[in-house]
Amino acid sequence: MFAIRSRAGRLVRRAGLLPGGVADGLGEDHRLGDLVLRTRVVVFFPDPPENLYQLREWLGPLEALDAELGVTLLTQDSRTAAALRSETRLAVHVTAATRTVGRLLAEGDVALVLYVGQANANAVALRSADVAHVFLNHGESDKVVSVSNQAKAFDFVFVGGQAAVERHRAGLLFFDAGARLRTIGRPQVPPPATPQGPTSVLYAPTWEGTLAVNAYSSVRAYGETLVRSVLRDTSHRLVYRPHPRTGVSDRSYAAADRRIREVLAAHPGRARVDTGPAAAAMHAAHVMVADTSAIATDWLSQGRPLVSTEAADPRARVARPARLHERTPHIGPGTAERAGEIVDAALADPDAAATLDELFHYYLGGLDARASLAAFVAACHEVVALRDAARERTDAP
Repeated sequence: MFAIRSRAGRLVRRAGLLPGGVADGLGEDHRLGDLVLRTRVVVFFPDPPENLYQLREWLGPLEALDAELGVTLLTQDSRTAAALRSETRLAVHVTAATRTVGRLLAEGDVALVLYVGQANANAVALRSADVAHVFLNHGESDKVVSVSNQAKAFDFVFVGGQAAVERHRAGLLFFDAGARLRTIGRPQVPPPATPQGPTSVLYAPTWEGTLAVNAYSSVRAYGETLVRSVLRDTSHRLVYRPHPRTGVSDRSYAAADRRIREVLAAHPGRARVDTGPAAAAMHAAHVMVADTSAIATDWLSQGRPLVSTEAADPRARVARPARLHERTPHIGPGTAERAGEIVDAALADPDAAATLDELFHYYLGGLDARASLAAFVAACHEVVALRDAARERTDAP
């Protein structure tokens, strides 16, 4: 009976009939029997393709780290592995069996395992006690989910700046933030740029989240109203950059996203949708309107005006302290009709530059992409050295 169920499960996975958010578990374990990893670093990413945005933003820094320590990507979804192999020169392996993951981490030269998401399946690799485990997270923001009790499962957590340090101290019980956190900025932030041409507004909302407490998206509640106001009440260009997961968990958000796109389509040459690299979108914008999310924090690297949105659901809350949310102009359900006016006021605010510079230092340590990348690589070297020293002490007679 077990064999029948197992074969049926494989058929379902190969046919692509799995529910959303589930890894297909189609591994290449039969081809990995003799593989010995010679890289010092492994990135464990067990998620299906819809969460690949979490890893994609780290590919550049990881390729730089690969030149120093060697990096291998381990996945548990064949579709994810196929996508990664087309996007990065890093070695990619897909494993279905827990024992395969355990063997690859126990043998060879692996010293450090990195994680970018809070997947429950992280536990597959976290079982390995001979390597160091570090959580990177896929973004820095004041979302309450930016601080999870899962942080205690990792040896270290790499964070952007003082904001994240205080967030962990305030949000977790029995967690030694001083010992477990390493501040590295955000290696992904684009260098500052001077946008050309007519004033451009970048509207970058987040997705709907999974619970009321982290339902920050403005898309369904007043996204269409916000967009119409900017196009009606200003002469600015408008770029809409939806989150890759918009509408994945709630179809009503997908419908709202379609309505926003229809409004933009009615203004050809002045409004458009952008799903390309975040850096390019930021470089072309004079001002950003963003929900509570990582893209708002990364925008601080540009030093240009930011307008924050308010969650429509009263149960949604932000992690404390939340200076970014408190120190920037807001658009909410009751003010979306005046979004164009609020954006213009932000553009004209003489104090905005000083406020944004203060927030850049608080959230991202004042580190630009180059300095942050150096801090990331140095922190990985430090953890590898700590792990190696610990293993030497353990192995000594």
